[in-house]
Amino acid sequence: MEQKNSFGAKKRVSFDKGFILTYWKIFNISLFGRGMNEVLKIVEDWIQSEAKNKWIATVNPEFVMKALEDDNFRQILSQTDLNVVDGVGLLWAREVGNGKNWFKAGIEVMMGKHREGLVSGADLMPELCKLALKKGYKVFFLGGFGDRAERTAEYFRSQMSDLRCQFSEGEPKIKNEEVLKQINKFKPDILFVAYGMKKQEEWIKNNKDKADFGVAIGVGRSFDYYSGDLKRAPKIIRKIGMEWLYSLIKEPKRLKRQLALPKFVWKVLIK
Repeated sequence: MEQKNSFGAKKRVSFDKGFILTYWKIFNISLFGRGMNEVLKIVEDWIQSEAKNKWIATVNPEFVMKALEDDNFRQILSQTDLNVVDGVGLLWAREVGNGKNWFKAGIEVMMGKHREGLVSGADLMPELCKLALKKGYKVFFLGGFGDRAERTAEYFRSQMSDLRCQFSEGEPKIKNEEVLKQINKFKPDILFVAYGMKKQEEWIKNNKDKADFGVAIGVGRSFDYYSGDLKRAPKIIRKIGMEWLYSLIKEPKRLKRQLALPKFVWKVLIK
């Protein structure tokens, strides 16, 4: 079944092992249209069926703007197995693309509407760790800079003592050949890669055929939260979609990156 949806793209509805999979597009980037529970079911199905080298990208407005200016990055996002929506700005854009007034759409999103398809990397990580604990899956934490991968692993072990996990700081301190040896020896079912936007996606693309894992997920700065280096915004701030502003206040050096957000808004409005 196909329907028209935001930005003139197609909405595809397919049926796979009992799941209803919906997708929508923004500037020709395909995004998964359903929520956390469906993503967890898909990951579990992949692992249970012994699928290898599956790949999830957690896409936010910064990803979209980078893809619009970097064709190589856009091509990378077309090669993933699943792009999930990590940012209420994309939900707002979807509503605007479907013909809703931009101001009304913004108010609705800030009030908590239209959130059924939101799956942030920072929220997906603990849910996947819970799934791993329940099913006996193995988890690997890669990147995060410094010792954040180690401290993230320690955090989840403190919450789930029987969680089977390992970690590596990765490059530049540890050569990629050694990283691959560690991954291939452990054979994780779930591989979290936290090298930052674009770099982590490039790493997965370049190494997924060399590394033995079930599913890899680029999780951006999520290790910062779980290692204790950065306090996450309170739930009320996250609910209204202002986590980016909270992070900017905490880390003013992020101003240059956050300039992508008003550019994204403008791009949506003139589309």
